Amino acid sequence: MGKRSKKNILPADESFELVFIALMLLLLCFMVIMVSLAQLDDPRFRKAIGSVKGAFSMLNKVKQESMIVKGGPGVLTARGQPRDAAEEAAAFEETMEEILGEDAPDMVRVQVTDSGIEITLGSVILFESGGSIVRGEAVPVLDEVASLITDWSSPTDVVGHTDDLPIHTELYPSNWDLSVRRAVEVVRYLESRGVPGEMLRGVGRGSSSPIYANDSPKHRNLNRRVEIKLHFDDD
Repeated sequence: MGKRSKKNILPADESFELVFIALMLLLLCFMVIMVSLAQLDDPRFRKAIGSVKGAFSMLNKVKQESMIVKGGPGVLTARGQPRDAAEEAAAFEETMEEILGEDAPDMVRVQVTDSGIEITLGSVILFESGGSIVRGEAVPVLDEVASLITDWSSPTDVVGHTDDLPIHTELYPSNWDLSVRRAVEVVRYLESRGVPGEMLRGVGRGSSSPIYANDSPKHRNLNRRVEIKLHFDDD
């Protein structure tokens, strides 16, 4: 009776499982890094974090479109809750329509930029001609602005602009003085409504940054404005 040959039993090849686990760990690390950088306003980061979210359900509390819609990245507030700039801007526009009616688009413009939310208020709703005292009609509008800044919890610039018509009065020797004073008055009002003063910066630009050529009364009226810029980060 012949001897049976011994067969060598090779251990199971676990190389595939090891490679798969290593790959998953690398993807997880990549996702964590992208989440930590989600507040950056670089469109590449917004697109990347949105793609990662689409591949993994672990970020189901953050809408992918909030990272990329209208150029507005999703950001985290001081309370750690995800916020969507495009949704906030749309909600603010709806509120302005409720307050101002059909005149809202002519008095208030809202847009989401790479750096944040920008609200442009026409001077006609804020101040009397050549003055810097906040009008009563502007109170509901500025109250909503204060609420948005407080909820968003971000550094905010308040920038005053004028047209190119020269002004020379005892209170305002130049357009620079008028634009600065208007910005300061808006800052003071926002602070009186609970916005922390350290979050606000008032700036006057005079007639140096028109959005239209000062070639008609309509264009001059549009150039007389106050811009309120809510930034996505602390830069």
